[in-house]
Amino acid sequence: MRRIYLATVLLLVLFVTSSCKYHLGLTHNENHHQTQVVLEEKNYTIVKYVEGDATARYLFGIGGGASKRGIIARARENMLRNAGLLGKSRAVINETVELRTKQFLVYTEVRYIVSAYIVEFYNPEKEAAPQAEENVYAEPEKPRSPNVHSNWVSAGYAQTEGNYFYGENYTTNHGPGAIAGLRTEYCNPDIRYLFWETQLNLVYLNWKTFYTNLPYDSERSYGIEIPLMAGIKLPLPIAPTAHWFIKGGPFINASLLDSKVYVNEHWSTPTPIDGFIRQTNSLFIPGAKIGTGLQIGQRWQVEISHRFNIGWSEYDYTHFGVSYRL
Repeated sequence: MRRIYLATVLLLVLFVTSSCKYHLGLTHNENHHQTQVVLEEKNYTIVKYVEGDATARYLFGIGGGASKRGIIARARENMLRNAGLLGKSRAVINETVELRTKQFLVYTEVRYIVSAYIVEFYNPEKEAAPQAEENVYAEPEKPRSPNVHSNWVSAGYAQTEGNYFYGENYTTNHGPGAIAGLRTEYCNPDIRYLFWETQLNLVYLNWKTFYTNLPYDSERSYGIEIPLMAGIKLPLPIAPTAHWFIKGGPFINASLLDSKVYVNEHWSTPTPIDGFIRQTNSLFIPGAKIGTGLQIGQRWQVEISHRFNIGWSEYDYTHFGVSYRL
């Protein structure tokens, strides 16, 4: 079991660190193809260099509005618009397609830039060489806007899940739990709807298990939970100041478990004269958390979320909470 938990933790750390790399943004340039017109006579001159571009954006790999070929066609159309071919004896040479990609979490932006040199033909015996014209470049990339963050304080009710299996004569009563914490939410003005957040929560859970009508096990869990979550926030058409959001991500939790456990020679069929022992254990629990809710104005959020633990399902819980922006 230790090996399974260790492997799980390593995979969780790998996932988190990979996401951090995406937070930085990745940009690369790549030349895809090049065409060239062969000119055999010295009856032309290069008059200018031109560029045209087209951009497509994807969220979870969906979007863009056109295929790769269609995006390149738009970029080439923009390049030819800058070439000034109409009414003149000109040709396009050394056409190059350049791809620039930005990756940020589940958001991808691709930009194709088509560039070329424009040559103009003339009769050297009768005409002077055409004058060079000003080069035309695609719009330079704007520097990425700085991230915007907001701090929130939250509190709510946590309800443990499930009827833990001891046997058919055993029942579990879930006591009221609570969660309270701080979180920081990040977004970037250049990327609409997407946000990510870090949280630091204090979690309290408790429950009691009975054999018929007799107490069998009583447990309380006190934990520190650290989720790393990403999500989408969309304005509501019927209420522009309200936003619906959904989010999810991994977490780690360190808990102190205080339990009062029935014990006798056979560990079964408790009686009123049997005794209990008190135990204190520490737990390290990784898992995943998902949530959805509404943001009302700029200050308030209400949400419902659920925590899925790896290997410790008795510590799953559903959370109903309210957050206030500081």
